[in-house]
Amino acid sequence: MKCKVAWLAAFPALILSAMAFGQGDLTIQMSLDRSTIGMGESALLSLSVSGNTQNLPEPNLPPLPQFEIFSSGNSTSIQVINGVVSSSMTYNYMLFPKKEGTFPIRAASMVVNGKRYESNELTITVSAGGAGSRPAEPSEEQSIDEKGGERDVFLTAEVDNKSAYVDEQVTLRIKFFRAIKILSTPEYDAPQTPDFWTQDIPPQKQYYQVVNGRSYLVTEVRTALFPTKPGILKIGVARVTVTVPDRSRQRTRDPFSLFDDVFSQGRQMSVQSQLLSVNVRTLPVEGKTSQFSGGVGSYQISAEVDKTEVQVNEAITLTVKITGQGNVKSIPEPTLPAMDGFRVEKASSDFKMTNQDEKLGGSKTYEYLLIPRIPGYQKVASIVLNYFDPDKGIYKTTSTEPIELMVNQGEAAAAADIPYNMVAGQTINLKETDIRFIKAENGHLSRRGHILLTSPLFLIFLALPLMAVLGGFIDIQRKHRLQSDVAYARRRRAASEAKRRLKMAEKHLKENNGSAFYGELSAAAFQFIADKFNISAQGLTSDGVRDLLIQKGAPTELLGETLDLILQADFGRFAGKAGAENNMHALFEQAHRVIIGLGERL
Repeated sequence: MKCKVAWLAAFPALILSAMAFGQGDLTIQMSLDRSTIGMGESALLSLSVSGNTQNLPEPNLPPLPQFEIFSSGNSTSIQVINGVVSSSMTYNYMLFPKKEGTFPIRAASMVVNGKRYESNELTITVSAGGAGSRPAEPSEEQSIDEKGGERDVFLTAEVDNKSAYVDEQVTLRIKFFRAIKILSTPEYDAPQTPDFWTQDIPPQKQYYQVVNGRSYLVTEVRTALFPTKPGILKIGVARVTVTVPDRSRQRTRDPFSLFDDVFSQGRQMSVQSQLLSVNVRTLPVEGKTSQFSGGVGSYQISAEVDKTEVQVNEAITLTVKITGQGNVKSIPEPTLPAMDGFRVEKASSDFKMTNQDEKLGGSKTYEYLLIPRIPGYQKVASIVLNYFDPDKGIYKTTSTEPIELMVNQGEAAAAADIPYNMVAGQTINLKETDIRFIKAENGHLSRRGHILLTSPLFLIFLALPLMAVLGGFIDIQRKHRLQSDVAYARRRRAASEAKRRLKMAEKHLKENNGSAFYGELSAAAFQFIADKFNISAQGLTSDGVRDLLIQKGAPTELLGETLDLILQADFGRFAGKAGAENNMHALFEQAHRVIIGLGERL
């Protein structure tokens, strides 16, 4: 209350100082938030007037026939620095381009007391890139509330393709509209997409959009979704929670509420998007061959060697690279052609993701060592990649060019006599011709040692190659499943990822870093549950964990201990040093029990 009275006492002095200031000239500064935009995007043009801003007319904008112009409000700033008062007024305008090109923005002007003031000049470029068209208008139901008024904030969701093939990219756009100043950082809960493999498309975009004649600042979050099965697949609701000014207090102002906006904590509100569905079609049978790799998109394959002339047993590095647009991560390793004249060993592999015009793609690179065994001209035949093109709705085949190699015999090792060393202290006459004694009787014959074929050790060694072949086959099947089955891969890595986070938590525990410790425990629990059931960890809450574990039939004791771990971890993250070290040790042990219990019982 004392602080508020002090503000009230000081405010008249500030106003009088501001009115007395700036009897001199005005200055007008014009600026753009960006000088290059695409068709369908917008630019913010700001005019800042400094000096005596009392009772000034609005500046006159220069002619801009190439743009649609909407006012985006204005703001006043008063500063007191070392007893010197300065004030400024800023006018904001949104520019929506009508055509491409580079356009000058002439000086804006203002006439005050018979004197003309002008701003600087700018240039703006409109290219064909960007969104390609103006952002779609939200429906009336989304921008109008239940009472018929305009919403200050709202959330929308849309997909660019409502009828896609399995593993074809569907781009999800979540747009947060706000027409007022918000008092907190938005808390975003991503929608549940259990039937899709997801990948964020950075960065987030921000632009202004006019809806029903009102200007909104839009934050757009884009996510690439790759459906994992056919059918009508659902996309859950997204939520944003923010703190906004309390409009009910503004309607009941009193003479002492001049600084309500300064001292008010506002009110918290949550907005959510609508449910979406995508009709996912299975890949057609017609045209599908046994060489189909499983890739959906548009791809190319190339191969090269580090050298084309070698000697027998000299290694050659063969590099095979798959590039293109689509879910490159799901494409399995290519099948090499038969190479009887070589011994082939896999050396390494690499994967990179790219983003071009909101379409995900990337590359997969495999390296093999080819060791030639036969001299002469050898050839690496074409490596074939068969994939499905969703744009054309057909299967396509691409292949590498054959590679010719020259293998030389090399220098043969010179033959050499094996040296014969005499045994020390013994003389042998190599020309000895004496007749040795011949044994006349057979004597008693008996077996010495064991039969090799019945030896257990021999049988074990005999079975080793078969076991190695079987193990290799199982390993290939496992790797193939890890690459093609996202849910299986996440379940397999869930335990190792949880152990890694618990190890980091133990490190923070030893360093007495409570905030980081509790954060790692919370992340370990949420990420383990998300990986275990192949759901997104971003939108997972304690309520969602409870419902999910109940649905999966988790024991009551394990359910309670899991929810208690999440609650205590969240409390510890925001309670600072309120938690005792003993509680941290106990909670760390509880996290171990929860992770082990969830892994064994679900």
